[in-house]
Amino acid sequence: MGGIVGCFARDGCFERLFSALNRLEYRGYDSAGIALLSGEGAFSVRKKKGGVAAIAGEPLAGSVGIGHTRWATHGAPSDVNAHPHLCGKFALVHNGVVENDAALRAELAAAGERFLSETDSELIVHLIARAYAGDFFAAVSAACARIEGSYAVAVLCADHPDTIVCARRGSPLVAGAGGGALYVCSDIPALCGSAAYICPAEEGEFVVIRAGEIGFFRADGSPVPGKVFTRVRGAARPHAVGAKTHMEAEIAEVPAALAGTLASLKEADLSACRAPFRAARRVLAVGCGTAYHAALSFCGLLAAEGVPSLCRPASEAAALAAGEGDVLVAVSQSGETADTLAAARAARARGAFLLAVTNVEQSSLASLAQAALFLRAGPEVAVAATKSYNCQLLCLYFLAARLLAARSTAPAWEQSLAALPALARRAFDSFSAVSALAAAWQDARGMYFLGRGQDAVTAREGALKVKEIAYIFAEGLPAGELKHGPLALVEEGFPVALICTSRALIRKCATAAAEVSARGGRVALFSQYGEALAIPAAFRIRLPAAPEPLMPALAVIPLPHLACRLALLRGHDPDRPRNLAKSVTVE
Repeated sequence: MGGIVGCFARDGCFERLFSALNRLEYRGYDSAGIALLSGEGAFSVRKKKGGVAAIAGEPLAGSVGIGHTRWATHGAPSDVNAHPHLCGKFALVHNGVVENDAALRAELAAAGERFLSETDSELIVHLIARAYAGDFFAAVSAACARIEGSYAVAVLCADHPDTIVCARRGSPLVAGAGGGALYVCSDIPALCGSAAYICPAEEGEFVVIRAGEIGFFRADGSPVPGKVFTRVRGAARPHAVGAKTHMEAEIAEVPAALAGTLASLKEADLSACRAPFRAARRVLAVGCGTAYHAALSFCGLLAAEGVPSLCRPASEAAALAAGEGDVLVAVSQSGETADTLAAARAARARGAFLLAVTNVEQSSLASLAQAALFLRAGPEVAVAATKSYNCQLLCLYFLAARLLAARSTAPAWEQSLAALPALARRAFDSFSAVSALAAAWQDARGMYFLGRGQDAVTAREGALKVKEIAYIFAEGLPAGELKHGPLALVEEGFPVALICTSRALIRKCATAAAEVSARGGRVALFSQYGEALAIPAAFRIRLPAAPEPLMPALAVIPLPHLACRLALLRGHDPDRPRNLAKSVTVE
């Protein structure tokens, strides 16, 4: 897995590739590399273990090139395993996984091929070199036909110094044009600021950049008709004032991002959803990581209103058995998450109505869905999701309100959605207290996040953030489950964050706090209610008040800030957590 980019530019090709890789780095930062091809057919290659900064330096010469930022699957991070990979007249970058790696490696080794790296990606460039008989496109197409698994590839050939041949199956690929350059890239946001117009490649399509033109083709070389380039929406935002990391900046952008989502929802067309909403026997939801937590909150909200609903991680979506009469809501920030796409395709094939919630309008998920809601939260660079979670919740609240209106009557809390940006800004008032909490907890070896009802989902999201970027073992769980096993770990000084945004559950939360305190644990209370904050605790964090069904979008705001402060205090980079990538395009 990782990110790829290709560029054709008469001037500044290396600089353009390097800039795009910087914007792609959240997809992988184990190693990076660039290859440029001169007009004389000579390759210039620079690749290194580490982030994109490792390949900075004097620009390489050439007007056509490819680049890669890696998240390791096959082979440890190293200079040798870094892309691009070369064989004979070819250089290649690859995003995806070759599932028949072992069989192909054995076949090619038996034929006398020798490999420099441990990667599955190197096999592809060897397949291309062996298939080549003068027709560049045909060689790439033949190699791709041998691959089982997923790929987005960009390939250079020394015999064709003005050409890049690219292909995709199961991994995203988009073409772009602007500023005197042509591009192919794994990610639409990575082209913001470089390309003015973009056009995604569909599953199984090939993209060829040749002598200043972009073409889309089928595997047999026939052109794909009707491809339309659209103007790029948005651009990367500068850091918020005072922010030193992308994560801090993106937390600060939550109110503005919510305002962008509200504007998007005013334009949303859900007319195709009315009949499926009214007739739905079940409403199902899937997502991965933070998006899964948003989906859980959505289903909890519907269940409280009496709508049959069920949520699963996208990787376990087979258990839902989605089919005719079901509405499946698929949530993905990038719209390219492999597990979520697989669940969405399977559900649609069995007759379910598919609705997407994503931040990227031209994404694979948006194209697959019968209806979509777009976050328009702006680019999110830090690997750990922050503002996109709040915006996913807002989209899902809106969707729940429309679904309830289609089935009976709109909920009273719908009128409060417009107030969420201002309320989110008020949630920042808690940050000084949360920073003090982080200073007190920075040496913890583990911690719990507790909540009841909808707060149990917020607790899971808070624990995920601490695991992701502070590298502290954290578990989010329903507060009532504490006494059924987890309480065994609570000892003197053990940190427990307790979220309580339901007035009806304050007494039950007080019981959980007492169980922790009686064993020496240190409780931090998060609530909008004075009576909840009166519960004996070591720390108290006041939240802004909103209708209780909407509180998850506000109660979560201090938790990424807590995780970010913990990470920084412990000497970790919150933007680039180890072993993780933001857009997970392999199953």
